[in-house]
Amino acid sequence: MNRVSEDILYKLIRGNRAAFNTVYEVYSPAVFDVAFKILRDRVSAEEVVQECFVKLWLNREVINPAYELWYYLYVMCKRLCFNVLRNERVAKEAVQNINPIAAVNDVEEGLHYTELQNLLQRHIDNLPEKQRIAFYLSREKGLSHQEISYKMGISQNTVKNHISQALKYLRKKLMNIDYTAFLFFFLFF
Repeated sequence: MNRVSEDILYKLIRGNRAAFNTVYEVYSPAVFDVAFKILRDRVSAEEVVQECFVKLWLNREVINPAYELWYYLYVMCKRLCFNVLRNERVAKEAVQNINPIAAVNDVEEGLHYTELQNLLQRHIDNLPEKQRIAFYLSREKGLSHQEISYKMGISQNTVKNHISQALKYLRKKLMNIDYTAFLFFFLFF
């Protein structure tokens, strides 16, 4: 593996952007390889690389030029990957543990729940195609804005706008229904 000189590290510590770019060019492929081996997902690995180098820039003053920078980046990358895996596991467990039908106390509430679920689905079906897709990928598949952006071939801001517009439309359509908990549950979880 290539290394950067102590001179480059001293410049990085002092906030030299060219030195940071050099460090990024030298180490980012190796950091990506580590992240990809752990996460087995290209998009997540790229996010970890970006976060790793943002943290490096923000904490550059604590770098000790006498030590090899790769070990610092390696440990940071592994910790970030493990955080991603832990967060994914926790999210999956939370979704699996939520069973809205089990929370329904009686038949009447069950019928209301089903009716509201059907109404919500009809309104979702009426969304413009891109809003509907972005909303589905976000709320049903649990993808991040960056992942949705990649899948749909649009910018992250456009994804955010599509989801925002979809939520605004759904809130407006469902505002007359006195089921705030239902609305909260389906729009935010």
